[in-house]
Amino acid sequence: MPAPSTRRLIFTLGRALVRGRSARLTRARGWPAGAAPHGPVDVLALAFDGAWRVATRERPATLRVLALDGIAGARATRRRAGPPPPGFDPLDFARSAWLDGSSAARTVTVRLPAALAPLAPALLPGARCVPGSGDEGVLCHVRTSRPDLLSALTASLGAGRALDCESMPTARTRPPAARPSSAQARLLGLATFILSQPGPVSRRRIYEAFPDDYAGSAEAKEKKFSRDKRDLERLGFVLDREDVPGSEDQVGYFIDARASALPPLELAPDEAAVVWTAGVSALRASDHPLRDELESALRKLVVGAKGLPPRAAAAEELAAEGAPASGALLDRLVDAWERRRTVTLDYVRIATGEVVRRDVDVYGWGRRRGEWIFAGHCHLRGAERVFCLSRVRALKVNARLRDPYRIPAAFDVRRWTRQQIWDYDVHPPREAAVRFRGSLARVAGQLLPAARLRPDADGGRVARLVVRNLRGLVRQALAWGPEAELLEPAEGRAMAREMLATLAAALDGRAP
Repeated sequence: MPAPSTRRLIFTLGRALVRGRSARLTRARGWPAGAAPHGPVDVLALAFDGAWRVATRERPATLRVLALDGIAGARATRRRAGPPPPGFDPLDFARSAWLDGSSAARTVTVRLPAALAPLAPALLPGARCVPGSGDEGVLCHVRTSRPDLLSALTASLGAGRALDCESMPTARTRPPAARPSSAQARLLGLATFILSQPGPVSRRRIYEAFPDDYAGSAEAKEKKFSRDKRDLERLGFVLDREDVPGSEDQVGYFIDARASALPPLELAPDEAAVVWTAGVSALRASDHPLRDELESALRKLVVGAKGLPPRAAAAEELAAEGAPASGALLDRLVDAWERRRTVTLDYVRIATGEVVRRDVDVYGWGRRRGEWIFAGHCHLRGAERVFCLSRVRALKVNARLRDPYRIPAAFDVRRWTRQQIWDYDVHPPREAAVRFRGSLARVAGQLLPAARLRPDADGGRVARLVVRNLRGLVRQALAWGPEAELLEPAEGRAMAREMLATLAAALDGRAP
């Protein structure tokens, strides 16, 4: 655990980072003579790789990464911090150590005490945090490939250690108190409850959540719970226990979702063919994060499925076609962005399949739903546009001698990385409304995060939003199923009827 002086530095720099303020650092050991900053520095990010480091920016544009154990002291100032220098990503700097790709990423839960809760965005950037119960402070769900490093980070803050937890709920949930209709359904309800919790759950909380199932004396409850634990293991769930100091029971239970097993999946020949076709199409469409896992699953399908068509049984079908390696393209794209040079693209137009040429000033790039995208000024359209890297067939950096382009101060790449299909610039903005019923009503805000929600008379929720691609919203509403209904506009309802009629005709084996 760091010395108290180092912990004070963490708190001081973390507060400056959250508030967007600069900090004044005193001369640190190991800095060359004259290298110590004379004035306030902008605090850009904190990172932990076994020891705490801070990225700072001296104005006008000097970037320094300093070890906290070499800083003698820090004091926040009232000066507003400026933006990070070009090419520096604070989020990547902060998370690179615990998301290094050394193993499969999983979710762990970090408990931060109430005193540290306001600093969570600086200490654990990108984490999803929810308030804890009682005096737990805040529970931060962090995606990591290095749980050991995250545990060390937590311990360095004096907050215990990280707890393994694959699920990431948005709130604590309670199952219905009514007794399920069958023993197996009751066990599945118990497993769902344990999986939905942000950390190990005590027996007392389980008894309170299922009062009808765990009734009677303490001995009777314990016997019933012991039987349920054995039955859950027979169903394939891996139920583990963990010591939880300070709790009433001292022991908490959790289910390791990664280790739990499901019974073998048997597919009919036509079902296997549909899965194969969809999987191969997904492999060819983009270099998404689960590409390797999908390819492995398809190869297992070739070996294990019975009655696959001969063409589908050819493993070479898994090779991607057409698009060059996205890694090399991205490197050249970033190089052009750093030098502010226009790129010339050979780009596939998805509607027709033709390859068109575009000159683009790249303003930024990022991941959207597992795919690399980049945005910038399209010279042909004379406006900002977004492009998918998977549809680039060739990329040339324009090396002509002319002034580099400028990135507008108002540009924010998150507008594009968070863009949904109904936000695409296909037509002028127009109002739309979707009604959610049943299970979808509870998650309407997550399905349409930018929408205005109101309850309706039947217990559902109506979401109103502005769309720029009505057909995209119609397709998504149909994909959500019968619990989602497009109410407005009338043109969208007509589109939905047309799509459903086309699908029905295709399933009947006749032309629509």
